[in-house]
Amino acid sequence: MIRLVIGARVGKTLQRLGPEIAAETEKQLAKVAAQFGRPHRHSGLGLRKIGPRSYEIRVWRQWRVILIQDDATLFAYDVMNHDEVELWLKRRR
Repeated sequence: MIRLVIGARVGKTLQRLGPEIAAETEKQLAKVAAQFGRPHRHSGLGLRKIGPRSYEIRVWRQWRVILIQDDATLFAYDVMNHDEVELWLKRRR
C-alpha cells in the first residue's frame, strides 16, 4: 500500500463542494491508496496517468482529484473539474 498524503487544498475544496462529494472523494482515495501500483486492480477506480508522476481519479461526475507521486507517496493535490485539470496541466509544461 502506498502512503497517501491529503493536501490542504483538497480539504478546502471539499468544504465548498459539500458532504456528499467529500464522502465519495474519501472513499475513492482510500481505494486508490490500497490498490496503487497493481495495474490489474486499477480497473473501476477511474485512475488515469495525466503526466509524469501525475494522476487523476474521477470521484464524481465532473470532479477529479489530482495526485502527484513522489517515490512511495501519493500527494492528493486538489479537487478540480475537467477544465481546471486541463489548465493545471498546461501551466505545468
